Amino acid sequence: MRPKIRTAALTAILLMPLVTAAPADWRALNSAQPAPSYTYRGTVRVVNARTGTLELITGVGMSLRVVRISTTPTTRLAAAGAAPRLADLKAGDVVRAECRRTATGLVADRVEKLEGTP
Repeated sequence: MRPKIRTAALTAILLMPLVTAAPADWRALNSAQPAPSYTYRGTVRVVNARTGTLELITGVGMSLRVVRISTTPTTRLAAAGAAPRLADLKAGDVVRAECRRTATGLVADRVEKLEGTP
């Protein structure tokens, strides 16, 4: 009888921090927080205006990484001079993209072609 009581008491003591630290509703906590935004600066590798996607080559430490970004009709495109279209971007252009992560991947809120690129 005694070992069962000790086992139950030990289990309750070990699980108590987990129970008290856990939030009441995970969905309420996750929905209240805004989605984190990411800013990428890189060289355009591929632009597909038909699907609304572009791939950037970005530097991460001493390595390079390819980032695939989708656009939406509400994505703002900016450049010096006239407002460009996604089809106006070409491989080799340097851009800054402000993105947010969604269930389908990165979605750009703003894409800016930086000065000094052809």
